[in-house]
Order: sequence, then C-alpha cells, then structure tokens
Amino acid sequence: MIIIPDMRNLSRLSSYSFLALTLLLGACQETETTLPVRKTLEDAVFASGYMEQENIYTVSAKADGILLSFPILEGDSVQKGDLIAVIENDIQHNQLQDAMVVHQDAIADASPDSPQLQHLQTQIEQAKKQLAFDQENYARYQKLRATNSISQLEFEKIKLQSQNAQSNLEALEKNYEDVENSLQLNQKRSLVQVNTQRTLLQDYKLRTGQSGQVIQVFKKQGELVRKGEAIARISSGAYLIKLFVAEDDITKVDLNQSVAVHINTYPNRVFTARVTKIYPGFDEAEQSYIVEAQFNQLPDKMFSGTQLQANIEVGRRENVLVIPSDYVVKGSIVRLETGEEKQIETGNKDNLITEVVSGLTEEDVLIKPTQ
Repeated sequence: MIIIPDMRNLSRLSSYSFLALTLLLGACQETETTLPVRKTLEDAVFASGYMEQENIYTVSAKADGILLSFPILEGDSVQKGDLIAVIENDIQHNQLQDAMVVHQDAIADASPDSPQLQHLQTQIEQAKKQLAFDQENYARYQKLRATNSISQLEFEKIKLQSQNAQSNLEALEKNYEDVENSLQLNQKRSLVQVNTQRTLLQDYKLRTGQSGQVIQVFKKQGELVRKGEAIARISSGAYLIKLFVAEDDITKVDLNQSVAVHINTYPNRVFTARVTKIYPGFDEAEQSYIVEAQFNQLPDKMFSGTQLQANIEVGRRENVLVIPSDYVVKGSIVRLETGEEKQIETGNKDNLITEVVSGLTEEDVLIKPTQ
C-alpha cells in the first residue's frame, strides 16, 4: 500500500525544517573562531603603470602640406636617417630656385669683371693718368717758380690741380673698395638665403633620429598635415616599467627594491623586477611620483604601452601577530569567545589579514562576526 501524505502537513513540515536549518547555520556561523598567529610580513607599496621602451620619440611634421610619400607601418624596423615621409614641397622648391638665381647674380656682380666694378676701374685708370700728368706738370712748375719764370698765382693753380687729381684718385679707389665690399656682402647674404631655403626644403623630408621600431602611425599617405603634428612614434632600447607612486608612499621606495609585476597581457603570471630610478619631481599630469623598474627576466612578448600593476617590496618583518581581516569590525573591534568586544590597535591591513599591534595575544580566541 502506498500512503500519500497530506500536502498541507507536508508543507508545514517543510517550513519547520527550513527554519531549523536556518537556525542551525546561524549558530554555526556565530561559533566560527580563530586564533591570532605570527607570520613574516612583506610590506609593499602598490603602484599602477605601464611598460615602454627606453628610447621613444615622436616624428613630427616641420611644415604644412600633403603627405606625398609615407611608406612605414606599425611594426616596421627603421635605421637612423631613414626617409619615412615626404611632404608636398613645390612652393618651397621654387623659392630655392629663386634664391639660387639671385645668388648666381650676386656672384657675377661681385666678380672683378662685373660691369659695375669695370666701370669704376676705368675711372680709376683715367684718374691715375690725370694724376701722373698733373704731378709732372707740378714738378715742372716748381722749377720755373724757383727761377721766377712764372708767377706765384700760376704756380699755386698748378699745385691745386695736382692735389685735386690726387684726391679724386683716392675717392675713386675708396668708392671701388666700398662697392666691392657691398657686392661681396650681398653675395654672402644670397648664399645664406640659398642655404636657408635648402634647410627649409629638408623640412619637407622627414627622417628618423635613431634606429628602432615603429610603434604607432598617426597619418596616411595623401592626408594634410600641419607643422608640429605627430606623424609616427618610434621606440628602441630596453623595456622599462614606469610606475606611478602616491605621495604618501614615495619615501618608502628605494633603489634596487624588489617589485612584483602583474602585466595585463599575462594575467596569470607574476614577473619580478627591481627599482632602477626614482624621479625627484612630482608629475602634475599623473598626480604621482614616477618610479622606473627593470625586469629580472623579460616576458616572451613585449608591447610598449602595456598596462600593469605592481607591488614594490619596501620591507620585511618577522614574527608579526595577525588575524583575518573579516574578524575586525569598525576598523579596530574584535569579539572574544567569551562574548566580550575588545578594541585593539591595528597596523597594516588588507582584505585578507590585519596586523595586531597591541590588545591581543596568541591565546585569545576570536569569534567571527555575523554578517
């Protein structure tokens, strides 16, 4: 015979069973206990950051124009001095040609055979002949005056004529020198202009400053670029860890301290590193101090800019009394097995353990607080 129980009684029975089970679990939770234990603690400073290569620089446009040639891609290797972009330069090229024409004209004008200098040289030659004639005439008149063959007035006239010829020659020679210097200066200035235009023309050809790998490309061939705009980023050298440390923690950090690094591209691995540099200035953009570290052993694959988190080991303490953090309420209150609530002095803490500075011993039995 099969007996089918009354469903109302069964329902009432189930309710009683559930209540009993709930009370039993609550009682178990209330009686969960622990003892303080002594452990060796490693004090650490948390820092977030990223990974980058030692040398990173940005190639920027030095002039406005259209990218006529831009043959590089992310991941490409480049050598120092490689041409990686050419910007449209027709106007600048024409300006260079004009400057070269002006310079050639300046060279011709500064040449001794130039019409301007030849004309002045002809005048000087004529002035020399005139001076020679006047000086010869003056010498003859001196002899005549010595014998009173001519009057003093005639002698003075010839003397003045000779002096004027001398002054005229000197003035012409000085004028020649001034004109020659001016033409030579003009020639030098025109050469400077040529070199300036050549330098400006080179601004339309972008070359790498050092060897490395292209990690970012910001433009495409045919795009308009403005002076100062970033074209590409290139990196080289060893991989570094850049860490951002809070103001409260920076005094705890020293060179060669050990660092445990969690890289986002390797979520299940921890890499070790050491502190190699501490920047002395506060970084306003990051609102932190910047610390550099280097890997003890590099990951298999490295990507510049990879985000990471790190713990910098700043000290090790032996025989520290600790309890589970979930046994502490209101920051410093614990409950003893006797039911007494006791306030303790705590030290460093995290989600798992809390350091007990004073107020407990290893013999104190603690009851875990109910939720």
